[in-house]
Amino acid sequence: MHAGGSSAQKPWEVDPALKGRRLALLSQVAIETRNRAFSEAHREEGDTNWGLGCKAHERFCYALCQLAEGAESPWLRVRREGLSFTTFVEDVPVRVYRGSALRPPLRHVRTMALEKRLVDERQLSLFADAAPNEAPWFWMLAVETFDDGRVRRTVFFQVDEAGNTRNHWEPPADGGLFGDELEERPKRKARRAADKTVSMPS
Repeated sequence: MHAGGSSAQKPWEVDPALKGRRLALLSQVAIETRNRAFSEAHREEGDTNWGLGCKAHERFCYALCQLAEGAESPWLRVRREGLSFTTFVEDVPVRVYRGSALRPPLRHVRTMALEKRLVDERQLSLFADAAPNEAPWFWMLAVETFDDGRVRRTVFFQVDEAGNTRNHWEPPADGGLFGDELEERPKRKARRAADKTVSMPS
């Protein structure tokens, strides 16, 4: 169920760690690795969308692992346990999947909910007076595709354990400034102007 609307917020308005440039990078990696894998298809030799999708997933995971190990993306972490792969933007988990942003796979949602409960239980055991958290919302990245397997668009959004979704955001393809940067730019200009101000003698 889609819970969006005029009250929808941008990711960075909900979690400051989810800056537009960071999410756009994750989106770009998902698009490029998948489209490249499908461009190498040899259908006449038996390649199928399923096999190519597996290749695309492995390449996506590898590319993010490489980024996480580099010095240019200190905000990025990844965790891989068997077939499970989770991306972290600072401490915010983002689960990536192929499919509709309006119908996220509940198996991924349940996994994220279980992980959140385990973390909460550990915190409660350390802090006996800690108050229970409200029902959580989780961040996901949907990679929607055409029939031939290539990426049609990517969408970041939140989902709760019941499968309700909200705050859908599609990274722009033009590479322009994002909302968080547009808000920050006037602040930087004001700070620079203040730094240049020279006190005049009375």
